[in-house]
Order: sequence, then C-alpha cells, then structure tokens
Amino acid sequence: MATYTSNIRLVKQDTGENDSTWGVVLNDGMISLTDVAIAGYTTISLAAGDVSLTTNNGSSDQARSAMIELTGLLTGNTGVYLPTNVTKSYIVKNNTTGSFDLTVLINGGTGHVVPQGGSVVVYTDGTTVAPAFDSTGLGLGTASTLNFGTSVNELIQVSSADARYSTLSTDQTITGNKTLSSDTLTVNSSATTFGGSTMAFNGVAVEASATQAYSKYVSIAVASSAVSIDFSTGNNFTTTLDGNVSISNPTNKQPGQSGIIYVVQDGTGSRTVSFGTDWKFPDGTTPTFSTSADAVDALVYNIRTSSAITTFFVSNIS
Repeated sequence: MATYTSNIRLVKQDTGENDSTWGVVLNDGMISLTDVAIAGYTTISLAAGDVSLTTNNGSSDQARSAMIELTGLLTGNTGVYLPTNVTKSYIVKNNTTGSFDLTVLINGGTGHVVPQGGSVVVYTDGTTVAPAFDSTGLGLGTASTLNFGTSVNELIQVSSADARYSTLSTDQTITGNKTLSSDTLTVNSSATTFGGSTMAFNGVAVEASATQAYSKYVSIAVASSAVSIDFSTGNNFTTTLDGNVSISNPTNKQPGQSGIIYVVQDGTGSRTVSFGTDWKFPDGTTPTFSTSADAVDALVYNIRTSSAITTFFVSNIS
C-alpha cells in the first residue's frame, strides 16, 4: 500500500511493491513532483472570496509548487490558505488588481500580506506564515518588516536621517510647508534665492520673492502703560500710544539683530515715552518724542549685547 512524504506528498514505495511498474511510479510520483517542488511555477486566478491551495498525494497540485503567481480582480480582502502542518517555503507574486489586501496564511494561524504588484519569499512552519527576509536580517533596522512607501515609517533609515525626505546631490523641487526644528539654518551659498511669497523662521514671517526678502511689521499693543517687545517675534515693530508709556527692556534679544520701531501718537497726542536700561542712546540722552496728534517717530536699533541696544531716534517722520 503506497504511503507519502508529509510535506510535499511524494510517493513512498514499499519493498517489493509495483513490480515491473516501479519506474513509472518513481518518475511520476517522485521525480516529477520533486521537480515541481523545487522549480515549479503555478498561476492561480482568484475569484471572489478566499482560496485554499489544492493538495494531492502522489499527483500534481497547487501547494507543491515552488513559485505561485496570484492573478484576478480582488473584490475584498482575500486569503490564500496553505496546507496546515506542512513546512515549506514559497515565492509568491501578487499580480492581482483591486485595492484590497492579499494575505498568504495557514487556517487558524497568522499570515503575511503580499503587496500588490510585488513578490515575496515566505516560509511556513505549518502554523504561521512569515517573510523569509525582514529589515533586521537585511541590516536595515530592528523593525520586523520595512516597506518602501511615502510616510516616515516606510523609508529606509540612513545615517543622515533627515536626508530621507529629499535628495542631496541633485536639484529638487520641494512642495508643501516645511518646518525646521533646528535653531540655526546655514546656507553656504553666495547667492540664495527664495522664490515663494512667505517664509516663517521660528514663527517670524519673512516675505520673499526672487529678488528680495523682508520682515513684516509686528504690531505691539500698549498694556497698563507699558510696551513690551519680544524680539523673537520679528525685526520691525509698530506701536500706537494711548497714554504715557514705558518701553521696557525687551525679551529674547539676539546680538546682531537690527530693525526699526515706529512709535505713533494717537489722536490725542502729547504722550510721553520712557525706556528701560537696555536702551542705549547717543550721549546717553533719552529722546523727546513728537507730541502732535498722529505724529510718527522711529527708533532704529541694533542689539549689541544681551543688555545693550544701540538706538537712534528719528523725529517726526509722518
């Protein structure tokens, strides 16, 4: 009575069996089937629903092939079931259409999704199906799988991690808003062109065109007779006085920063202005502001140190 091997179901002949026909049994039930198990290519067209690969003892079937190509239009997530309790490896090509997952698996066990249009090598221990190669084995990281897609989690980790998002050696157009989390941006170029309409550095809007870049004016409100300037919000400022005020020592001063501050009298006028100790005027003389209604004066400044702002006063420029 014929028996069969457990994994690829080859014929095992008993002693003295198949007298005068053992050659046919050997060729058809062992050698030819072994050839399929090592190098056979089977194409399976999938219809609606899951499919289990056929298994036959001593004769041709689907599950014995080394390479399986899956075709057809998927109408839902589809499972391709390998035989249970059988160990084997497969090359699987997903040549289907339809935007659904195709999973190779064992009934009752875990499986592996084969990307549409892709090919994978999988192996089964008879209970689960897993990819034969993963990112750890290929030296690409510690994730069990590594897809090549568009999100940050689907890109190869490289030593210069930020280079994942753009190429460094060729010209490239980058679209969409980009945020630089670093405090410093250095451009090693004698000519730098910003062709967009607006750029923002740490929240400070900078207008840009092909020929010029300039900082927008930041409006400063008067609160409780005080004008408080946060230099991290911009370079150029404007404030309208609605009473006698004190312009206090600014916050977030960066030596080298320069700009202009316009001080505007309201419709009443005659508002006076005093300054904190960081403001340094020529000869140490605090300027006297214009007092007429709606008058405009200007302070041209350069931050020399964290506690010294060199300031020049320009009177009545309205």
